[in-house]
Amino acid sequence: MRTPDAMPLDDALLAREAWLDRSSRRWSGLLLGAALAFVALLYASPQYWWPVFEQFRLAFVAMGVGCAALAAHRAVSGERIHLGLPLTLPLFAYLAFVPLSTAWTFAPDRTRTAIVEAAKMAVVLAVVLNALDGRRRLRLFLLVAALASLGPALGGVHVWRTGDALVEGFRTHWRGLYGDPNRLAMSLVAVLPFALLGVATASGRRWKVLFGFVAAAQLAAIVLTHSRSGTIAAGLAVLLALFRGRSLPIFGKVSISGAVLLGLLAFAPATFWERNRTIAAYDTDASVEGRTHAWQVLGVIVEERPLTGVGAGAFLSSWSRYAPLEAGGRRYVAHNILLEIVGDLGVLAFGLFSTFALLLLAATWRAGRDPLVGPEARAVFAALAGYLVMEMVNGYSLSWFLYLLFACALAAIRIARRHAALGTEAAG
Repeated sequence: MRTPDAMPLDDALLAREAWLDRSSRRWSGLLLGAALAFVALLYASPQYWWPVFEQFRLAFVAMGVGCAALAAHRAVSGERIHLGLPLTLPLFAYLAFVPLSTAWTFAPDRTRTAIVEAAKMAVVLAVVLNALDGRRRLRLFLLVAALASLGPALGGVHVWRTGDALVEGFRTHWRGLYGDPNRLAMSLVAVLPFALLGVATASGRRWKVLFGFVAAAQLAAIVLTHSRSGTIAAGLAVLLALFRGRSLPIFGKVSISGAVLLGLLAFAPATFWERNRTIAAYDTDASVEGRTHAWQVLGVIVEERPLTGVGAGAFLSSWSRYAPLEAGGRRYVAHNILLEIVGDLGVLAFGLFSTFALLLLAATWRAGRDPLVGPEARAVFAALAGYLVMEMVNGYSLSWFLYLLFACALAAIRIARRHAALGTEAAG
């Protein structure tokens, strides 16, 4: 029995614990809201539709709020900040090469820019991973990203319809981050499986129709970019999203696949089929010739500087020293994420990044078997696989979309492992 003197102290402790619990939940909610706002603003990009918003840099503001909320949640809850360790150790070791490369870089200015970008990627990874600490939160994030992608998808369709400065005269694009046809296609492949997840799991016919429209808009924009790697990646992402798991009956899977194929046959412009027929025409393809010159430069870099590369972001600056004479004065990016890393940071960084990517894909695949978070994990795996296919012929190692997918995959893995541990404890 408590003494009268002890009662006020116990009540004060209980009140403090209740306040900390409420504060923790509020900061956690703000963290989720900031993560959702970031992905929505990154994709919807209102500044490209209404230039007045450009000065506010809304996506960066949202991420700043997320950082503050994460720190405050850590302070009041006492929970540690999750970084996906030990799985992410190779990734963070690879990122450490970016600032280290200031010691040997060919282009200090470009390397300093790369350091800032690498820090942003690490922050996005931490904020999003900690925000998505449950299945409902993960699914909400994936579906919001899919809906927000209507911005660049419809923007790309609009540009093609109006014929506004089409690349090569027939390839659509959007603006800013999406101003290059391949990057527009990549960004949409990254969320295409999330729209299909909405079709499969949303409650109510209206939501299913909405997500079906989102997927159709994404596919239309990918087709209109005429990106050959985008076509392959989108096909892979759709197949992985539809035919693994039981979110849809087999009739639904076949129906959606058939609708996509019929849509391509009926609506894809003739230039789409003409360009995709050139996939095998390596000897006459100008873009392949440019990639070949870039890979020749990388070969010389690896031979002369295998352990260090030329410094983060310095590949183009090293072109004049390593490019073959037949390349002329035009410079090309590496067009392959792995080769880009080799050229910039050396074979050790390449090994670290490759190890992380393979481990992450394997763990995400296993998370797809989990009865709780399986549908979300399978959608993330499909998106990541499709995106990495495009990275093999484009190459953007410090990409917002790549690190958002990393964070989603790590969140799905964490939720699946926690669920498995709880199941094991219950069985025991």
